[in-house]
Amino acid sequence: MPNVTYVLPDTLFGAPAAREALALQTGCDLVELGPCYPLPPTLPWLLRTASVDEHGRDLPHWYDRTWTAAFVAALVSDVDRAPDAVVIEPGADRNRPGDLVRAIAAIHDALLVRFGMPVPVLVANRAEQALPDGAALAEFWAYLVGHTPTLVPHAGIALDAPELYAATRTRMAGELALVPPEALRYLRLQTRGKKPDLHDPLPWRAAFALVRKAPGPVLIVPAVRDPEQLAAAILFCMLNLQGRAFT
Repeated sequence: MPNVTYVLPDTLFGAPAAREALALQTGCDLVELGPCYPLPPTLPWLLRTASVDEHGRDLPHWYDRTWTAAFVAALVSDVDRAPDAVVIEPGADRNRPGDLVRAIAAIHDALLVRFGMPVPVLVANRAEQALPDGAALAEFWAYLVGHTPTLVPHAGIALDAPELYAATRTRMAGELALVPPEALRYLRLQTRGKKPDLHDPLPWRAAFALVRKAPGPVLIVPAVRDPEQLAAAILFCMLNLQGRAFT
């Protein structure tokens, strides 16, 4: 079996203690939080960041070193306990692989100084941003490996399956085949906020096949919006990771 950890998604809201109780009840070992959310009482946590403009759109400016420095300073000052990982958005096309790698290094180094421990920094794919498809994700990872190999253990790809489908549609299975398995550290899945189903147009079998190929641990985030669906979504993942295709 792959080495996976289930994460309570940031789509399920509530008081920190209530979210932690739901995580424990459903077998989630981490709690995912957005910026400025209160931390869970005891469980490890995952920070999913977003920088938004006045219209609420994700718009990180990693190409701007001054902006990046300010973002990193704010991120580090807002947390008082080290996250298990940080997920960042790729931002607009102007953000090139080198900009993303520099941002990962800056966030990693700042958290290392603050907490004395390395925190992985993962880059997500977004349909209308700089990393929309498997080819772009592969290009980003090749750049990171080629230019900053010491960062490889502390970086990775946070694969958002619905975002990949929005960008590639019928090409999704082929685009998944381009994603380097060794880069995969996170998989986010849902179908319009509900539990995925094998009858969905998304090629879930191909997504789980990629997870099975990953040589390292992968965080799985079933981003449902109804807490009553979380356990079923996790069961869907478990069965598909075993190759059982009847769910």
